[in-house]
Amino acid sequence: MTTNALQYLPHMGLDPLQVVGCATPTCRNSFALASGFAIEAIVDDEVSIVFFCSAGCYLNEVPLNCCARA
Repeated sequence: MTTNALQYLPHMGLDPLQVVGCATPTCRNSFALASGFAIEAIVDDEVSIVFFCSAGCYLNEVPLNCCARA
């Protein structure tokens, strides 16, 4: 399985160089899809993929009660 966005995004019908906004509602960053952080998500009861500008933005959106304690 490839993790190179320039290779897998075109197979999903997405342009890796397309500029989008971060999925975090409070983030105003724009970025090319290939440089973002992709996560599978449920959007309107459909399996989809959302893009964050960074892993940090994604982690800020994960509810604390979803994480196990060390």
